[in-house]
Amino acid sequence: MRQNILADTEQKTGAARTILTAGIIAGILDSMAASVVFYFKLGLSPAQVMQYIASAIYGAGAFSGGITTVIIGTLLHFMIAFVIAAVYFYLYPVISPLKKWPVISGLLLGIAIWLFMNLVIIPFSKIQPAPVELSAVVISVIWHMVLVGLPISLITKRYFENGGRLN
Repeated sequence: MRQNILADTEQKTGAARTILTAGIIAGILDSMAASVVFYFKLGLSPAQVMQYIASAIYGAGAFSGGITTVIIGTLLHFMIAFVIAAVYFYLYPVISPLKKWPVISGLLLGIAIWLFMNLVIIPFSKIQPAPVELSAVVISVIWHMVLVGLPISLITKRYFENGGRLN
């Protein structure tokens, strides 16, 4: 009985650690890409990029919110990354193509993330609409594919290949 409890606890800890790792890595890579792109495109600092994320809740006032809205934007950003990592993690053993083609599924995850954020989340938030530029869309989709979806997929794959289970 004690061994079962210990094994179950170890599995849950490993799963949580995997989701946390995938979320942190994807969140860091995503925020770095956004900071670089928006610095060169609009002259924004990394803090302003996080305030942009906070503007989903606070609207344009987020940009005058100082360090508070930078922190809120950062927390929102990583919360989204953790949720995406957790959803993918729990779907991985259920949807066989995710296991069969982890690179392709990771790249497709990046596209799905971009679509969901830009077609569902942002339009229903307080973020001010911006003109759509094809080059910006292409760059953003590619960075979400390579720097967000792919790491989440590969980190999840490694967990399950090393004997990890859901329960």
